[in-house]
Amino acid sequence: MTAPAQNARLSTPDSRLTTHDPRFIEVVQVATPMDRLAALEIRRRVFAQEQHAADLRVADADDERSIIALASLHDDEIGNHKRPVATGRLTPPLVAREPALVAWVATVPEARGLGAGAAVMRFLLDAADSAGAREVALAAQLPAEAFYRRLGFTPAGPLYDVRGIPHRRMVRRQQ
Repeated sequence: MTAPAQNARLSTPDSRLTTHDPRFIEVVQVATPMDRLAALEIRRRVFAQEQHAADLRVADADDERSIIALASLHDDEIGNHKRPVATGRLTPPLVAREPALVAWVATVPEARGLGAGAAVMRFLLDAADSAGAREVALAAQLPAEAFYRRLGFTPAGPLYDVRGIPHRRMVRRQQ
């Protein structure tokens, strides 16, 4: 699966940031050990620490064959100080005509509302579109269902429980 450009710079759509505010969000495909560690740390903070899934492994076998996106918030005009704040993963299907899968979408609490999660999702959906995926599926936590609806996903099944958190399968089909 081919990913979009490795350095997709996206302006932050947050109304709290003025045009003079030098902060912006950069989304890249994880390509270095440091990027991978940063993505795993975000997963750990959000899923294991914040959501109390103590037995959760934050890496799995699908990581190796997937596109992992990492969003960083740049805090100065020349990008010398950037903080990894969000991540997500797109896994291509093993069988033709199966959907590509999005998983591990997470934003650290202090960066929520700044557009980093949406930037990660746009990056992953662009990669899916570029690869010709006709359908992308994910397991949305119930509180995030509206977020995924805004990105073109629709519910595709009943609620189910994962570690005490209600989830729903959602899909996005190519038009």
